[in-house]
Amino acid sequence: NLLFTTHSSSCEMGKKLALLPREEAETSVRRLSQKIVYEVALPGVQRLEDIIISRLESSIEIKAIAPDKVFFKLIPLNSPLLSYGLKDGKLVMEFKS
Repeated sequence: NLLFTTHSSSCEMGKKLALLPREEAETSVRRLSQKIVYEVALPGVQRLEDIIISRLESSIEIKAIAPDKVFFKLIPLNSPLLSYGLKDGKLVMEFKS
């Protein structure tokens, strides 16, 4: 299930995903009493519209397009996504713990 994408042209995004080099994004995680916070480093990604967040069977898949590469990350988590945002090249996602 697709959780989030607002990219204006999926065809354009598909071309970029296929042509640009791929790099696994670095992440950090904090476990709090009511939520789990993941920070995914996406240097060069400027807009939420360039990020695809998909729910897989038992994980969350992230793809993000920067000008010169595509970042990807699989997060082994099956909790509901509470909120997300992009700030200073980092995607911050909060999940229910």
